[in-house]
Amino acid sequence: MKIYPSFRLQLRDHIPAVIIYYIVLISMALLSLALIPFMTPDDNVHVTTNGVTAVTIIFAFICSLCAFKDSFFLSIQHSVSRRTQFIARLGTLGAVCAVLALGDELYTLMLTGLGRLFPTVFSGESLYQMIYSYDGMSPKGSVFDIIFSFFSFLAVSSLGYLLTVLNYRLNKIGKVLFWAGTPIAVVLIASYISAHPSVAGIIIPFLTGLIWALFSSLPRMIISCTLLTVVFSGLTWLLMRRAGVK
Repeated sequence: MKIYPSFRLQLRDHIPAVIIYYIVLISMALLSLALIPFMTPDDNVHVTTNGVTAVTIIFAFICSLCAFKDSFFLSIQHSVSRRTQFIARLGTLGAVCAVLALGDELYTLMLTGLGRLFPTVFSGESLYQMIYSYDGMSPKGSVFDIIFSFFSFLAVSSLGYLLTVLNYRLNKIGKVLFWAGTPIAVVLIASYISAHPSVAGIIIPFLTGLIWALFSSLPRMIISCTLLTVVFSGLTWLLMRRAGVK
């Protein structure tokens, strides 16, 4: 078994991107901090991290879209089985999502601390607080922020990896049909629903109720994201187990 070397190889692909991402975030805050002496009361400058996890979700998704082909080729060259690569990928997925969740919370706490020193310039609030604090019942604290972010990243990263493996398995015609046909189909369906109020009256309440049932609380969100991760990872394995070298 070569799980650990494969894990290190896949994790190494993510490290530079994660470092650069947080360097950019911190640089924006430091730049704003450096400009404070030059600000006047009339300047409308405000730095906020409200919902920075939403940005990191996009970042995690994009990273997972770029995580398959190079590591797959290199692993095949070193006789690492697809099963070993997949298991190592699951470990990489958990490690990267944990780092991103912790990084987001540290960044939010940093901006919150700066907000106490410069309340007119800095402020910070986690995406978990923005979504669940309204009910007054959801638990609060950094631990819950990290848990929420971690499971969010797991789901979107699993989806991104599934899409990149699917893209690898498709031929040229299949890629065109999938990447062009899916957005077109979504637009056509949305147009049809908007043009037929009777259909919209059924579909929209159903989708709204489904989202509420799956994500209305942190426990439900954890269960839903875990199930999505399992489904996406299972489909990824079905595609990856017979993937050849192109």
